[in-house]
Amino acid sequence: MTLVILWLIQDLLTVFIGGGMQIPSLFMLGLVYRLLIDDSNDEGVNLWGIWSAFAGGILWDLRWIGIPGFFTLGYVVVVLAVIQVWGIIPPQGRSSGTSLIVFILMEISQLIPPLLPVLILGGSAGWRFFLMQQVYSLPAILFCIYIYNRKVRNRK
Repeated sequence: MTLVILWLIQDLLTVFIGGGMQIPSLFMLGLVYRLLIDDSNDEGVNLWGIWSAFAGGILWDLRWIGIPGFFTLGYVVVVLAVIQVWGIIPPQGRSSGTSLIVFILMEISQLIPPLLPVLILGGSAGWRFFLMQQVYSLPAILFCIYIYNRKVRNRK
């Protein structure tokens, strides 16, 4: 339910801003956060993450892009990368000293989806959009890392 709310907030912010500012992908931040906060390597959680990314990407493509597949591919690739990287780290290592890894995984969630349309369609306007979205997504990423570290400390 949280991911649906994040998707709707992201959509409403995009509508209200009207192109004056690029909105970070709150949906992907929430999805990656949920995958990282779950300690188990359960296949059900992994499948849930893949299907959630697919559904959120398809909705975003149909709502804003009009061509299904651009953001959907990026969302699913991000979730698969997060599952693979996070699965390599042993459970003991996930709770201590992982802020850099969490930052990298969160940044990947903001890097790959908007980069795919730019690479496929090209154009200088696409690069400007991409760079501004990266600048605006940094505070959201840092906030998610703060919440993640706080939750990990409370578990100990």
